[in-house]
Amino acid sequence: MDLTGTISSELGNLSFLAWLDIHQNSFHGTLPIELTNLRRMKYLDFGDNRFSGEISSWFGCFSKLQRLSLYLNNFIGVIPSTLGNLSKLELLRLGWNQISGRIPNSLFKCKELKFLSLVNNSLEGSIPTEIGNLTLLETLDLGNNHLKGKQFLAIVSFIFI
Repeated sequence: MDLTGTISSELGNLSFLAWLDIHQNSFHGTLPIELTNLRRMKYLDFGDNRFSGEISSWFGCFSKLQRLSLYLNNFIGVIPSTLGNLSKLELLRLGWNQISGRIPNSLFKCKELKFLSLVNNSLEGSIPTEIGNLTLLETLDLGNNHLKGKQFLAIVSFIFI
């Protein structure tokens, strides 16, 4: 829809909102903490915009969240360990940002995860063995990062067998 601007903190007043999809626009800036008031949220898609700053740890407070898409933005920093609190999460798209650091072990507590994309970031180290806990995982995209090691190949082979 070619929308542009920043996300207003007033959006956090829509307490019954469960689905928010604003992907493929030109929103920018950081996401307001008032979004934590959206306790019924099941689907958040902020993909393909120009948001910046760190991925906030408060994303972990959305206990009903099933889908989180933050791909194709300008997010920096690390993947917050609080995302491991999202026990109902089925889809996580963080690709095409500037995220660095290691993949947090806590992410593999999300046992409902079916789709995980962390492609085109600056992630480093090896994939935690806990990835084997994601028994429902159907899609895993970790390409174009700085991941390494023989352990990586063994884990990926295990997932796709």
